[in-house]
Amino acid sequence: MNKFSDDEIVKEIMSRLQAKDKAYHDLTAMTKKLAGLNERLVESEKVKGHFLSNIRNEINNPLTSVLTMCELIISNESQVDLDICKNLVSTIHREAFDLSFQLRNIFTAAELEAGDTVLSTAALDMDSFLKSTIESFQHRANEKRLNITYELTDSAKNNFFRTDPEKLQSVLLNLLSNAIEYSIEGRPISIRAWKDGGRLNISVTDYGIGIDERDQKAVFERFRQLETGATKRHGGHGLGLSIIKSVLELLGGTITVVSKKGAGAVFTISIPEMAATEASDFSVDGNEFFFGSSDGERF
Repeated sequence: MNKFSDDEIVKEIMSRLQAKDKAYHDLTAMTKKLAGLNERLVESEKVKGHFLSNIRNEINNPLTSVLTMCELIISNESQVDLDICKNLVSTIHREAFDLSFQLRNIFTAAELEAGDTVLSTAALDMDSFLKSTIESFQHRANEKRLNITYELTDSAKNNFFRTDPEKLQSVLLNLLSNAIEYSIEGRPISIRAWKDGGRLNISVTDYGIGIDERDQKAVFERFRQLETGATKRHGGHGLGLSIIKSVLELLGGTITVVSKKGAGAVFTISIPEMAATEASDFSVDGNEFFFGSSDGERF
């Protein structure tokens, strides 16, 4: 039987005590991490629950409104004159447009979450692209008397930029939607596009309520809204900016925001040009595509 000296016994005891202390420390640290993860999970579930409740109302309400107005128009019992009919159709268009936009964002978010997003490449005509995007939201801008202008610098004029037009349009539509939503009535909104070092940069500037500096990172979190509950004055579900951030990451791009509370906001995106493919596709406004032949002619 081996005999140990007193020093060896003390060293062994100290070693075991230190190992026990380390194990206890590691266990405590792990317990804190698990508690933190559990808190975030609970918070995430609450946010998702609030989102589902909110989206249910914002889908059901316009659908009910559209159905009611359609029934009024086609009803044989009511006599609707032309002016009233035009107003009803205008309202139906607005409700249907907003519903379509909301559903598009929901489907995009689900696609991103599932990792099923596929990029396609086309050469985009920036002038037509910006015009088309602005026209999509012109009726909403008119309701708040907002004048939307855009500027293409010489570097972005009269040439095509290779990217995924659908993804870029999703980004710009959400930026423009937010600018309109949070603008003060009668204030302008400006869009500026320029190329620099092979990258396309687009800024959207509004003169609305602005974002406090401490909240500027939080607004890109999914389902996160700065206004909640009965005091909420603006629409949306906290998806738009999170979708923008995720889509830009797929495109290898970035987004920055410069804003102060009550002083409007400037959102600027920057994306690299995608590599050319053997068959060059052309997109005029993000929706229409022309397929190029081998000699570069469009048909």
